[in-house]
Amino acid sequence: ACPCALVISTPAAIASGLAAGARRGLLIKGGAVLEKLAAIRTVAFDKTGTLTEGRPRVVTVEGFGTLAADDVVRLAAALETGAAHPIARAILDEAGTRGLTLPPARDVRAIPGEGLSGVVEGRSLLLGNGRGQNEADLAAAIARAGEAGHSIAVLAEAGRPLGLIAMEDAPRGDALDGLAALKRRGIGAVMLTGDTPATASAMAARLGIEGHGGLMPEDKARIVQDLTRTGRGPVAKLGDGINDAPALAAASVGIAMGGGTDVALETADAALLDDRVTGVPALIDLSRRTMGVIRQNVAIAIGLKLVFLVTTIAGLTGMWPAILADTGATVLVTANALRLLRRS
Repeated sequence: ACPCALVISTPAAIASGLAAGARRGLLIKGGAVLEKLAAIRTVAFDKTGTLTEGRPRVVTVEGFGTLAADDVVRLAAALETGAAHPIARAILDEAGTRGLTLPPARDVRAIPGEGLSGVVEGRSLLLGNGRGQNEADLAAAIARAGEAGHSIAVLAEAGRPLGLIAMEDAPRGDALDGLAALKRRGIGAVMLTGDTPATASAMAARLGIEGHGGLMPEDKARIVQDLTRTGRGPVAKLGDGINDAPALAAASVGIAMGGGTDVALETADAALLDDRVTGVPALIDLSRRTMGVIRQNVAIAIGLKLVFLVTTIAGLTGMWPAILADTGATVLVTANALRLLRRS
């Protein structure tokens, strides 16, 4: 008997599944990734630009010491000039609203998990999360921002905070729907963010999920690994920034938002081109349907062969019907796999 039906039962379903995903803006890097998605038990999300709209707006600016609020925005915006991150856009928009003229910045570089450093007006500045800076004024400002669920950017010079910019970013309109869809499928959700623990807790409470804040990129990767070790894996990680790359690589399946950074897209195993949280349960549904079709195809291929093998030996069917059935099995498994395209 020809093994054609059995041989193509899996690749036909995988090819149809990948094509169905591409039609819906769900890009998957190969059949192995498609298979892994079916087993996912927990999804770890980034916050900014993933669970939130990614369009933060500045709500408060505080200068410490003699630095005025306008100067805090002016120096911070100078560092962020040319950057595409949502926080950069918010600060640049605020500078435009205030009508500020931005000085040039040089030697600007991104420090994963910390922020941007550079030289502006001869001053070596760092715009980041304020980690490691313990001044009382800064601590009080961070606490106020955290209670309100605001993200922060702290401007510092030589380890001394100069000012703080607090920003508000609303949850995505589809975030609650996407998280609810995961819950219905028995899949847990966790939020991992570099924002302060207070900010993370406030946003996690709004979304009804577990939240971890104050994380460096390596911390996110460690938590993903810990989730797997403690029986909550396999874990998928969804993110859009350079800080998500280590966690995307550590996860069983890394998923990038289509509008994310090149590093995130390169590291990820799959991408959501429409930038919607509801794309995650859609990916998992597609994977589970594909695995179901594969099992059906294997059953069809083996079952038909066994039936006609037994009936031919018993003399109940002739040789030609058995040959036609063998060929028909190939057609059946192919047609069954193509159902994935119709359902997309």
